[in-house]
Amino acid sequence: MAAKKGRSGIATLINGAGFLLAVILVLHIVLVLFHLPSENGLADSVRGAAEPLALFFPGLIQTTNAQLQLLFDYGLAAAFWVLVASLLARVFG
Repeated sequence: MAAKKGRSGIATLINGAGFLLAVILVLHIVLVLFHLPSENGLADSVRGAAEPLALFFPGLIQTTNAQLQLLFDYGLAAAFWVLVASLLARVFG
């Protein structure tokens, strides 16, 4: 019998979920950097979803530049979710 090629469905699902969480965090970074008004429903929804996904990363690295701080806080969290999803997909795939 030939070995099964490709990933299992659960591994693909886990990777997709990690990617989606990272996209929410990166979208929050973009919306804040482009100064989209917080009254906007999209920006408010994305911010509401991104804040709990950032976990312990906000304030982990301190900088004096607000834009760089935003990149560290949410960018590290996005990288974390992609890494965790990738590791879990390898375990379950």
